Amino acid sequence: MTKEELQKQVNRLLKDIVELNELNDKQDDKIKELKQQLKESKPKIQNAYLSDIYNIFALDGELYLQSEHLRLIINCESLISNLDLINDLVLKENKKTQQMYLDNLKETINKYA
Repeated sequence: MTKEELQKQVNRLLKDIVELNELNDKQDDKIKELKQQLKESKPKIQNAYLSDIYNIFALDGELYLQSEHLRLIINCESLISNLDLINDLVLKENKKTQQMYLDNLKETINKYA
């Protein structure tokens, strides 16, 4: 092999290396872009208000609570493990509400007595 032929091969190899580096840089940029998209696309916690529940049923280990515009699906195992806390919170809130109604009623009676 002549010196010229070796130089041509070296030049081709150098060109291939440059192209591979450019491709690698493009892939790195694409990976960064996709990671950013993934980060931005992660679901955010959203609040939903379930006021008047008109349908409650269970199916395949899930509890379904449905209102006019919303269906809430809860894993029964998860629900049962938190049921004592849920009951406690609901009963405390109900007690506050009942006390408010009682206070309002007393106030109305006193107003007209």
